[in-house]
Amino acid sequence: MNKSSQKLEQISRQCDSHISFYKYNSQNTISDKYKKGRVDASLWLNEMIYFFLNKEKNFLHDFDEEIKRQKVKVKNVKNPNYKQGLIDELSIIQELIHDRDFN
Repeated sequence: MNKSSQKLEQISRQCDSHISFYKYNSQNTISDKYKKGRVDASLWLNEMIYFFLNKEKNFLHDFDEEIKRQKVKVKNVKNPNYKQGLIDELSIIQELIHDRDFN
């Protein structure tokens, strides 16, 4: 897991803590509107974190799909040696993407 994911998960835990604190805090010194603002902001932030963590999970898949699209385009290249060089390099990178030991 990379540092960005770890940081987002840490922020999410902090938001969860804020939600619990402001949702169930009975202190009269804090207005209900303020509490609601804090809870709503934390809920929104958690939704954004969920979205970005899921988006990150798809990066490698999206990268692989783009390589597949490029391999289709490469078929139109006229020079056979150049075309083979492109295909070989793209294929090697695809193998790395699918290699479990590399991930």
